[in-house]
Amino acid sequence: MRVTIPNPLGPPITFDSEHFQNLVSKLPSLPHFPSLHRRPHFKLFALIFGLVVLITIRPSPPFPESFASEWRNERRLPQLGQETKFPEGKNGRFVSFDVPRGTGFNHQLQRVLLQHHLAVLGNRSLAFEPYVEDDSFLPFNPLSWPWRNSKIPLSAFISTVISGFEAFYNSPRAVPAWYYRANCNGRKQRVYTIKSDLHPEGDLDLVGDGQARIHQLQVLLAGSDVGCIRIKGEPFDDDFFDSRAPLDLYESFVRSPAMKHFSFAPTVLSILNDHMDEIAPEQPLYDLDAISHTTSDAGVRSTMWKHILALHLRRGPNWEAVCEEKGQRAAPFVSFNKLPLLPGNENVPPPASMVEAARMGLYRAKCLPETLDIIARARRMRKNHPLLKSVYILTDAEDSWISEIRMWLQSDGWANVWIGKNDFYPSWDERELGVAVDMEVARRAGVFVGNGFSMTSSNIVLLRSRDGIHPDLTQFW
Repeated sequence: MRVTIPNPLGPPITFDSEHFQNLVSKLPSLPHFPSLHRRPHFKLFALIFGLVVLITIRPSPPFPESFASEWRNERRLPQLGQETKFPEGKNGRFVSFDVPRGTGFNHQLQRVLLQHHLAVLGNRSLAFEPYVEDDSFLPFNPLSWPWRNSKIPLSAFISTVISGFEAFYNSPRAVPAWYYRANCNGRKQRVYTIKSDLHPEGDLDLVGDGQARIHQLQVLLAGSDVGCIRIKGEPFDDDFFDSRAPLDLYESFVRSPAMKHFSFAPTVLSILNDHMDEIAPEQPLYDLDAISHTTSDAGVRSTMWKHILALHLRRGPNWEAVCEEKGQRAAPFVSFNKLPLLPGNENVPPPASMVEAARMGLYRAKCLPETLDIIARARRMRKNHPLLKSVYILTDAEDSWISEIRMWLQSDGWANVWIGKNDFYPSWDERELGVAVDMEVARRAGVFVGNGFSMTSSNIVLLRSRDGIHPDLTQFW
């Protein structure tokens, strides 16, 4: 049989296959080597070597971003140095709070903001934990897809924990939780256990009123001479955020140093810098260096993007069941979404006299709005606020559903319809920070329509309120 092989350097090469086999058979035999895979323990060695390469090298994609520079920056904070003076340094004044597992980023963020507020009031360094995505002992969970980091340094999301703003108030600066453990496990440490159903014998019985609870914990932290204090349990749990307690402390909290200096991290804002010519071409870029090291509020505040309508559309796994549960128990809006001046929260929770069918319809409309309701709401916002030209959608929905929403909005005459996860952070190394990118756009948007049952919307509401944005421009479904 004649075989023809393409030749990129000239005409095709043709030869007789039988003749070629005869030539090969006349070649001298190669020396015999024992098969490597038959050697003892070779397969085990190859498996271990492969795992080491997998965990340490971690090319991206498909492996998640390592955040090596953020971890390194947290290890090199000046307040961790040997020469740091009291009340900082290894003999300083610290407070550590437990972080609930299995919660989303914004559940942890709202708690961290309040904890940081308390630490400054109590003249202590906040020992901040990384954001825990998964409790896997590996850097990522190989059984889930797409692969995501098990832990992400908190400084990759927010700058506040490493910016050192506390020094502006003569308060010790925050430190990573590992530094607390390294310096407090071998010295005198006071552990307070919050009394709860999980810890009925706890020695710390917190009051219900939000501001009174802050004062109670402030006195405990500031009045103790013990350097290391750990609060075991959650001073700000789900029941706290469901209650009116956040409204009790709102006035003092929104003006606190922790809120005044809050900013998302340069890793987040650099993503928006890359898209600034698209989203707000006439606006200056973020000054990433100023945000990283500020001791004032320079670089934190910013002008509004008055042409943008931001819509928060929750559609993730189990969200429909969450909405059903909220309706069944006539739940209030969560946390700061209950601020009374914000349009949309005036009829939640509804009166007890409302019949069940009407109540469940109300909760579905506010928690899980339908396509036509979304289009109509966007149209009404544009009519009421003529500067609105573009829509930015914060969502965890499936692409098929959200693409339909985009199509309807585009057909309704909007100049741009951006979907954060598809248009602003589609790459593997940016996806894990996407929630913060969405929040920053919503913070600066001309009008924001949030989901009253979402902690993400609550944090956006808090930031917009801190920035002095008129309540009419922050609404709910």
